[in-house]
Amino acid sequence: MNYLSFYSGFLTDVCVYQTSMAAARLLPEMSTFVVEDCCAAKTENDHNTALEKITSNSVKVISRSDAEALLKKQGRKVVGADSDEWLMIDKLFSAAGVAEQNDISVGKLRSLISSMPSRSPLMQILSEKCLEDENGDKTISREDLHSILFERKPRTGFLDQLTVFIIMAYMPFFYSISTRIPFIFVALELTVERGRALWEVGIVLGVYQTSRALGNLFIVMFGGKYPFQRLQILMILSGIFGWSFLSLWERPTEVSTLFAFERLSSGDEDGDVRPLFALFGVGFCETVVILQRTLMIETANESPSGNMDKSVLSKRFTLQYSLVALGATIAFLLGGWLYTEYGFYAVCDFGILVQFAHLFGALLYLALTKKSKRSFKSDELDGNDLVRSCIYQFQAFTVISKYSRDVANGTEYLLRSENSGLSMAAITSKSDRVLNHSLNEMYHTFFSHERNDIDSMEELLKSIDEARTEESLITRRPLAMSISKNKLSKLLLFHMKSKGDFLTEGEFRSFWAPRVYLSMFESSQETSVTVTWPYMKAVVATQAIAALNIGVFLSTSLLSYTDRFEMNAAQVGTYLGIGEGLGVSIMLGRALLFTGNRMKTSDPFSSLPSRILAASISRPLNVPMILIFASSVSMLFSIDNLVIAVICQLCFSAVNDLSVSYMNELTGTSLPPEEFKYYQGIGQWLRRLGNMITAILGPIFFDIHPSFPFVFFGKFSNNTMKFDSNVLTVHFFAITYNRNDCFCMGIHPLVFDV
Repeated sequence: MNYLSFYSGFLTDVCVYQTSMAAARLLPEMSTFVVEDCCAAKTENDHNTALEKITSNSVKVISRSDAEALLKKQGRKVVGADSDEWLMIDKLFSAAGVAEQNDISVGKLRSLISSMPSRSPLMQILSEKCLEDENGDKTISREDLHSILFERKPRTGFLDQLTVFIIMAYMPFFYSISTRIPFIFVALELTVERGRALWEVGIVLGVYQTSRALGNLFIVMFGGKYPFQRLQILMILSGIFGWSFLSLWERPTEVSTLFAFERLSSGDEDGDVRPLFALFGVGFCETVVILQRTLMIETANESPSGNMDKSVLSKRFTLQYSLVALGATIAFLLGGWLYTEYGFYAVCDFGILVQFAHLFGALLYLALTKKSKRSFKSDELDGNDLVRSCIYQFQAFTVISKYSRDVANGTEYLLRSENSGLSMAAITSKSDRVLNHSLNEMYHTFFSHERNDIDSMEELLKSIDEARTEESLITRRPLAMSISKNKLSKLLLFHMKSKGDFLTEGEFRSFWAPRVYLSMFESSQETSVTVTWPYMKAVVATQAIAALNIGVFLSTSLLSYTDRFEMNAAQVGTYLGIGEGLGVSIMLGRALLFTGNRMKTSDPFSSLPSRILAASISRPLNVPMILIFASSVSMLFSIDNLVIAVICQLCFSAVNDLSVSYMNELTGTSLPPEEFKYYQGIGQWLRRLGNMITAILGPIFFDIHPSFPFVFFGKFSNNTMKFDSNVLTVHFFAITYNRNDCFCMGIHPLVFDV
């Protein structure tokens, strides 16, 4: 395979020029390219002059799109979601002793798999592929193997597609209806029907929002790896209990049956507020994080490796939250109408029906997934971790093989092979969970209490020899001085053991982990980042600020409309429902019409304002920008004019769900799957805490002055989001400008796997 190297960055006439020239001179057999629209210089003239000099020195200058096309032709892709995938393929070929330009035979692949200790589903897929060729004569290229292991398998059957529909559309829709209904009637029920004070409205709504926060915290603490199986049914039953209690408590005797949908009095002449605290059970059914995590799992199941296609996941997240917004639309429209026409008990009966529909979806999903062949589970690892685990095990075979040969060839070879960074790597590798899992699995495969350590070590060396048919553990010593595998095993065990008669799992892991780590990365630096975006924690915290805006509308807009413009619940629900419907239209349009998250500019030297605009509407700046707009219209909503109030409320409702959708998408596609539940759960918990604050303070502030809650929380959110956007803008300019005010032409960060 031809070696390729690509260079980009700034300055074009300094760093890029010198590095590309040095590469072309030192490695003439390698094809060297400079990606022109991913480079930068102080001026356009400096940039173009440098490119002309580069071209005259036998280095090719190409565009970003040409570079991507060239890499795809070579069977490699841009480093990103699949860089680990190609690394695994390379390590597999290396472990089998296959030269880079050669294909691997099915027989050799079968031999390698049989010797591997991994119980990974990836190895099972390869085993099934090998069984298709009984003789083992066929060969498989790197590209074919990548397709077998990692190519996404779209859902075709009706039942297969139904599982995704339930998680992406059906259950989010009914979850949203159930959790949004209280906001359309509780304030009027307490103030008008039961004659209670506004501060009591705040207490009831505060308890309700607190229960939603506790629901999210409950998922984070007890959800485990598969929270749907653990908690979904339990939390839905909590919602059924809440609505049933409200519907049955002191229900008027003239109609004893549920779902009669006839106007009944609330049955609380004394204005008893205590039954409404049963809304705690309804709020505890805050399962959106479970549904999001399950959607990630279903998307991962479509790949043999368990790696998610982030473009597919991004679109599904948008569609999922569109259905949440659609559910809110129905809750406001139908809930407001039911309360106005039939009263309190009709709304509670409707809540029971919604929760039973929710429960039906959960049970159907569990039944479908129990029979599904796409079930993808492992004891500890999934997705990218499974791929990394296989990479480490292939690399461990290579490292043990090389180390064993050095031991067999004498001390001088062994000392020459040890790296000076081993002690630091020993510290760093301890925190690599996947590496330690891989070595533990290898230890338990070959070392057992049923046989002694020497026999176990011989079995490991034998497996390596069988896998690496082109390069066995031969010694460079003369035949008379060569050592047997038995003696070699004793020497290796002598190196690994620190105390005791038996080799422990910890000794095996601590000896090989730093060596495997160094052979992979050639340094003791950390190889992965905790969070893809350096500002992810700020984005998660932003959810709490966004909740202040959203919460004040949920808790106070009903009071504001009825007090200022003398509307009933049905009329208010209509306006709120139309606003949510606009939000649904915007999100669905974005999901169906736009496939990318970035705004592309055709001219790399476009004006600075246009680049700032492009950055402002791209992730992650789009989140604070939308919230700045939302907080502004929230303040304008307080103007005592019906037309202005309705327009501002419609604008707010239209962009509110879009901002939440952006935050969900950003979190889901930027975090590793195993961290998503934690970060998203904490983010949702912070949102509910913000909702709780506004639920309590909103009605109290409204009692002081009808405009006060909207102006206060709107101004606070507006200023906070301006600060947040400034921080992210500084990050943007850190990418766009260097310390010498050099204009960076390329806005596309691009790294190639070469």
